[in-house]
Amino acid sequence: MPKISRTTNPTGQRQLDAALFSVRAPVDEHGRRSFWLERFDFAHSGLRPGLKLACIAHAGSTEEYFELGTVDLPDHSTRSLLELATDRPLKFRFLVYELGNPLLIGFADNVRPVDEAGELGHSLVDILPGDLHGCAWKLDLPATSSGDDKPVLLVDRELFPTAAAAARDPWVAVLVMPEVMRQIAKILVKDPGSLNDENSWTSSWTAFFEAEGIGSPPDDLDEDGRTRWVDEVVETFCAKPSIKAKFSLVSKEIGGDKP
Repeated sequence: MPKISRTTNPTGQRQLDAALFSVRAPVDEHGRRSFWLERFDFAHSGLRPGLKLACIAHAGSTEEYFELGTVDLPDHSTRSLLELATDRPLKFRFLVYELGNPLLIGFADNVRPVDEAGELGHSLVDILPGDLHGCAWKLDLPATSSGDDKPVLLVDRELFPTAAAAARDPWVAVLVMPEVMRQIAKILVKDPGSLNDENSWTSSWTAFFEAEGIGSPPDDLDEDGRTRWVDEVVETFCAKPSIKAKFSLVSKEIGGDKP
Protein backbone atom coordinates (compact mmCIF):
# COMPACT_ATOMS: atom_id res chain seq x y z
CA MET A 1 0.00 0.00 0.00
CA PRO A 2 1.38 3.47 -0.84
CA LYS A 3 2.26 5.58 2.17
CA ILE A 4 -0.68 7.81 3.11
CA SER A 5 -0.04 11.14 4.74
CA ARG A 6 -2.03 12.10 7.82
CA THR A 7 -3.26 15.06 5.78
CA THR A 8 -4.86 12.82 3.15
CA ASN A 9 -8.53 13.73 2.90
CA PRO A 10 -10.56 10.52 3.17
CA THR A 11 -13.83 12.20 2.15
CA GLY A 12 -16.54 9.62 1.66
CA GLN A 13 -14.75 7.01 3.72
CA ARG A 14 -16.02 5.63 7.00
CA GLN A 15 -14.85 7.45 10.12
CA LEU A 16 -14.25 5.06 12.99
CA ASP A 17 -14.81 5.97 16.62
CA ALA A 18 -11.50 6.77 18.30
CA ALA A 19 -12.78 4.90 21.36
CA LEU A 20 -12.29 1.63 19.44
CA PHE A 21 -8.53 2.09 19.84
CA SER A 22 -6.29 2.09 22.89
CA VAL A 23 -2.62 2.99 22.43
CA ARG A 24 0.25 2.98 24.90
CA ALA A 25 3.30 5.20 24.33
CA PRO A 26 5.74 4.98 27.25
CA VAL A 27 9.06 6.79 27.54
CA ASP A 28 12.06 4.84 28.85
CA GLU A 29 14.73 6.08 31.26
CA HIS A 30 16.77 7.45 28.34
CA GLY A 31 13.88 9.53 27.01
CA ARG A 32 13.20 7.20 24.07
CA ARG A 33 9.57 6.79 23.11
CA SER A 34 7.79 3.73 21.74
CA PHE A 35 4.19 2.61 21.26
CA TRP A 36 2.01 -0.41 20.86
CA LEU A 37 -1.64 -0.93 19.99
CA GLU A 38 -3.06 -2.12 23.29
CA ARG A 39 -6.58 -2.78 22.00
CA PHE A 40 -8.72 -2.55 18.88
CA ASP A 41 -12.39 -3.37 19.45
CA PHE A 42 -12.94 -5.33 16.26
CA ALA A 43 -16.23 -6.82 17.50
CA HIS A 44 -17.85 -3.38 17.59
CA SER A 45 -16.09 -1.87 14.58
CA GLY A 46 -18.47 -3.18 11.92
CA LEU A 47 -15.49 -4.10 9.74
CA ARG A 48 -15.04 -7.41 7.94
CA PRO A 49 -12.13 -9.72 8.80
CA GLY A 50 -8.96 -9.55 6.77
CA LEU A 51 -8.88 -5.81 6.16
CA LYS A 52 -5.45 -4.27 6.67
CA LEU A 53 -4.77 -1.92 9.58
CA ALA A 54 -2.09 0.77 9.67
CA CYS A 55 -1.40 3.96 11.57
CA ILE A 56 0.41 7.26 11.24
CA ALA A 57 2.01 8.53 14.45
CA HIS A 58 2.46 12.29 14.28
CA ALA A 59 3.69 15.12 16.46
CA GLY A 60 3.70 18.62 15.04
CA SER A 61 4.95 18.40 11.45
CA THR A 62 6.75 15.04 11.99
CA GLU A 63 5.20 11.65 11.32
CA GLU A 64 5.96 7.93 11.04
CA TYR A 65 3.95 5.21 9.29
CA PHE A 66 3.41 1.66 10.62
CA GLU A 67 1.62 -1.45 9.35
CA LEU A 68 -0.36 -3.17 12.12
CA GLY A 69 -1.62 -6.44 10.67
CA THR A 70 -5.33 -6.92 10.09
CA VAL A 71 -8.38 -5.53 11.91
CA ASP A 72 -9.32 -8.97 13.28
CA LEU A 73 -5.72 -9.95 14.14
CA PRO A 74 -3.87 -6.70 14.88
CA ASP A 75 -0.15 -6.62 15.63
CA HIS A 76 0.41 -5.64 19.27
CA SER A 77 4.22 -5.58 19.16
CA THR A 78 6.15 -2.57 20.45
CA ARG A 79 7.41 -0.09 17.84
CA SER A 80 10.08 2.56 18.40
CA LEU A 81 9.25 6.20 17.62
CA LEU A 82 12.51 7.66 16.38
CA GLU A 83 11.58 10.52 14.06
CA LEU A 84 8.89 12.42 15.95
CA ALA A 85 9.16 15.76 17.71
CA THR A 86 9.11 15.36 21.48
CA ASP A 87 7.82 18.84 22.29
CA ARG A 88 4.50 18.52 20.45
CA PRO A 89 1.40 16.42 21.23
CA LEU A 90 1.63 12.82 20.06
CA LYS A 91 -1.42 11.55 18.18
CA PHE A 92 -2.29 8.64 15.93
CA ARG A 93 -4.33 8.33 12.77
CA PHE A 94 -5.51 4.77 12.08
CA LEU A 95 -6.17 3.61 8.53
CA VAL A 96 -8.18 0.62 7.28
CA TYR A 97 -7.75 -0.59 3.71
CA GLU A 98 -7.98 -3.66 1.49
CA LEU A 99 -4.76 -5.29 0.34
CA GLY A 100 -3.96 -4.20 -3.21
CA ASN A 101 -6.45 -1.30 -3.12
CA PRO A 102 -4.99 2.16 -2.42
CA LEU A 103 -8.36 3.60 -1.38
CA LEU A 104 -9.14 3.85 2.32
CA ILE A 105 -12.11 1.97 3.71
CA GLY A 106 -12.07 3.68 7.09
CA PHE A 107 -10.02 5.88 9.37
CA ALA A 108 -9.86 7.26 12.92
CA ASP A 109 -8.20 10.59 13.70
CA ASN A 110 -6.66 12.20 16.79
CA VAL A 111 -6.24 9.07 18.90
CA ARG A 112 -4.19 10.00 21.97
CA PRO A 113 -2.02 7.48 23.86
CA VAL A 114 -3.46 6.46 27.21
CA ASP A 115 -0.12 7.25 28.87
CA GLU A 116 -0.27 10.88 27.77
CA ALA A 117 -3.98 11.59 27.78
CA GLY A 118 -4.46 9.88 31.17
CA GLU A 119 -8.02 10.42 32.34
CA LEU A 120 -8.14 13.82 30.67
CA GLY A 121 -9.41 12.71 27.28
CA HIS A 122 -12.82 14.38 27.70
CA SER A 123 -11.53 17.64 29.18
CA LEU A 124 -11.46 20.97 27.38
CA VAL A 125 -7.67 21.09 27.62
CA ASP A 126 -5.43 18.03 27.45
CA ILE A 127 -2.17 17.81 29.39
CA LEU A 128 0.89 16.25 27.80
CA PRO A 129 4.36 15.67 29.28
CA GLY A 130 7.16 16.34 26.80
CA ASP A 131 10.75 17.48 26.42
CA LEU A 132 10.55 21.29 26.54
CA HIS A 133 14.28 21.94 26.89
CA GLY A 134 14.13 23.94 30.11
CA CYS A 135 10.66 25.47 29.72
CA ALA A 136 8.24 24.40 32.43
CA TRP A 137 5.17 24.59 30.18
CA LYS A 138 3.69 25.94 26.97
CA LEU A 139 0.25 25.92 25.40
CA ASP A 140 -0.32 24.33 22.01
CA LEU A 141 -3.32 26.14 20.53
CA PRO A 142 -4.85 24.78 17.30
CA ALA A 143 -6.66 27.03 14.86
CA THR A 144 -10.36 27.51 15.60
CA SER A 145 -11.16 25.63 12.38
CA SER A 146 -8.94 22.60 13.06
CA GLY A 147 -11.61 20.00 13.68
CA ASP A 148 -11.25 17.62 16.62
CA ASP A 149 -7.87 18.99 17.75
CA LYS A 150 -8.09 20.89 21.03
CA PRO A 151 -5.71 22.92 23.19
CA VAL A 152 -2.90 20.95 24.78
CA LEU A 153 -0.95 22.08 27.82
CA LEU A 154 2.58 20.77 27.35
CA VAL A 155 4.54 20.32 30.59
CA ASP A 156 8.16 19.37 30.96
CA ARG A 157 8.53 15.64 31.57
CA GLU A 158 11.22 16.15 34.24
CA LEU A 159 8.74 18.10 36.37
CA PHE A 160 5.64 16.05 35.56
CA PRO A 161 6.24 12.55 34.18
CA THR A 162 2.49 11.96 33.72
CA ALA A 163 -0.51 14.07 32.78
CA ALA A 164 -2.23 13.08 36.02
CA ALA A 165 0.69 14.41 38.09
CA ALA A 166 0.39 17.83 36.45
CA ALA A 167 -3.40 17.85 36.74
CA ARG A 168 -3.20 17.21 40.49
CA ASP A 169 -0.46 19.73 41.21
CA PRO A 170 -1.76 22.87 42.98
CA TRP A 171 1.01 25.04 41.54
CA VAL A 172 -0.12 24.18 38.01
CA ALA A 173 -3.70 24.99 38.93
CA VAL A 174 -2.80 28.36 40.46
CA LEU A 175 0.07 29.64 38.32
CA VAL A 176 -0.43 27.97 34.95
CA MET A 177 -4.11 27.27 34.34
CA PRO A 178 -5.35 30.89 34.71
CA GLU A 179 -2.94 31.92 31.93
CA VAL A 180 -4.05 28.93 29.85
CA MET A 181 -7.63 30.12 30.23
CA ARG A 182 -6.62 33.66 29.29
CA GLN A 183 -4.85 32.58 26.11
CA ILE A 184 -7.79 30.44 25.01
CA ALA A 185 -10.31 33.17 25.85
CA LYS A 186 -8.32 35.65 23.75
CA ILE A 187 -8.59 33.33 20.76
CA LEU A 188 -12.30 32.71 21.23
CA VAL A 189 -13.28 36.35 21.74
CA LYS A 190 -11.74 37.17 18.36
CA ASP A 191 -13.77 34.45 16.62
CA PRO A 192 -17.03 34.03 18.58
CA GLY A 193 -18.75 32.43 15.60
CA SER A 194 -16.51 29.37 15.95
CA LEU A 195 -18.29 28.52 19.22
CA ASN A 196 -21.26 27.44 17.11
CA ASP A 197 -19.17 25.30 14.76
CA GLU A 198 -19.74 21.67 15.77
CA ASN A 199 -16.72 20.62 13.72
CA SER A 200 -14.34 22.80 15.74
CA TRP A 201 -12.85 22.18 19.17
CA THR A 202 -14.19 25.58 20.20
CA SER A 203 -17.81 24.39 20.27
CA SER A 204 -17.14 22.42 23.48
CA TRP A 205 -16.48 25.69 25.28
CA THR A 206 -20.04 26.97 24.74
CA ALA A 207 -21.43 24.64 27.42
CA PHE A 208 -18.61 25.62 29.78
CA PHE A 209 -19.35 29.34 29.45
CA GLU A 210 -23.07 28.74 29.96
CA ALA A 211 -22.49 26.55 33.01
CA GLU A 212 -20.27 29.21 34.56
CA GLY A 213 -22.80 31.96 33.86
CA ILE A 214 -20.44 33.86 31.54
CA GLY A 215 -22.15 33.44 28.22
CA SER A 216 -20.48 33.45 24.82
CA PRO A 217 -18.85 36.72 23.73
CA PRO A 218 -21.08 38.96 21.56
CA ASP A 219 -19.92 39.55 18.00
CA ASP A 220 -19.89 43.35 18.35
CA LEU A 221 -17.53 43.78 21.31
CA ASP A 222 -14.94 46.53 20.97
CA GLU A 223 -11.37 46.07 22.22
CA ASP A 224 -12.25 47.13 25.79
CA GLY A 225 -15.25 44.82 25.78
CA ARG A 226 -13.11 41.91 24.64
CA THR A 227 -10.61 42.59 27.43
CA ARG A 228 -13.39 42.66 30.04
CA TRP A 229 -14.86 39.40 28.74
CA VAL A 230 -11.47 37.67 28.85
CA ASP A 231 -10.90 38.93 32.40
CA GLU A 232 -14.34 37.62 33.40
CA VAL A 233 -13.46 34.17 32.04
CA VAL A 234 -10.21 34.05 34.03
CA GLU A 235 -11.72 35.45 37.23
CA THR A 236 -14.64 33.00 37.05
CA PHE A 237 -12.22 30.12 36.62
CA CYS A 238 -10.12 31.27 39.59
CA ALA A 239 -13.26 31.59 41.73
CA LYS A 240 -14.10 27.88 41.34
CA PRO A 241 -13.95 26.14 44.76
CA SER A 242 -11.38 23.60 43.57
CA ILE A 243 -9.03 26.34 42.34
CA LYS A 244 -9.51 28.43 45.48
CA ALA A 245 -8.65 25.41 47.62
CA LYS A 246 -5.42 24.86 45.68
CA PHE A 247 -4.64 28.57 45.94
CA SER A 248 -4.86 28.25 49.73
CA LEU A 249 -2.48 25.27 49.66
CA VAL A 250 0.07 27.18 47.61
CA SER A 251 -0.30 30.26 49.80
CA LYS A 252 0.41 28.26 52.93
CA GLU A 253 3.35 26.49 51.30
CA ILE A 254 5.09 29.79 50.52
CA GLY A 255 4.19 31.31 53.87
CA GLY A 256 1.40 33.51 52.62
CA ASP A 257 -0.68 32.80 55.72
CA LYS A 258 1.88 34.48 57.97
CA PRO A 259 1.19 38.04 59.19
